[in-house]
Amino acid sequence: MAGFTAQGATFTFAGSLGSFAGAITGINVETPVAEIVDMTSRDDPTGYAIKVPTGEWTGGRISVDYIAVQGTGDLQSLVRGVGSLTFSSARLNVTRRCILESANTEGRVGDLIRGSATFIPTDYQGT
Repeated sequence: MAGFTAQGATFTFAGSLGSFAGAITGINVETPVAEIVDMTSRDDPTGYAIKVPTGEWTGGRISVDYIAVQGTGDLQSLVRGVGSLTFSSARLNVTRRCILESANTEGRVGDLIRGSATFIPTDYQGT
């Protein structure tokens, strides 16, 4: 994400099961993998590999480490929900349709509520 910095950045997830906001302390974006089919035939010379992209893709994940914003609820209750994931910083806003795959929350005495979440980009529009 060119121009995106974790310092001062936030994210929101507004989904079918509710919404959540957090201050980003770390982010990892795993690019989806293009689906490719092998079109090599037995008539092609030995050693040839004819690979063709189908236009489809699979996989890809966005992992976020965060500090919870007070009053936004419990991200774990939104797991399996579909919604809009928005990342915001001073210079850039990025929104993707995602499924919340997993969420972890950690709390310690005298500390902020911290956590991590993993999202999977999707074109699915259902609830």
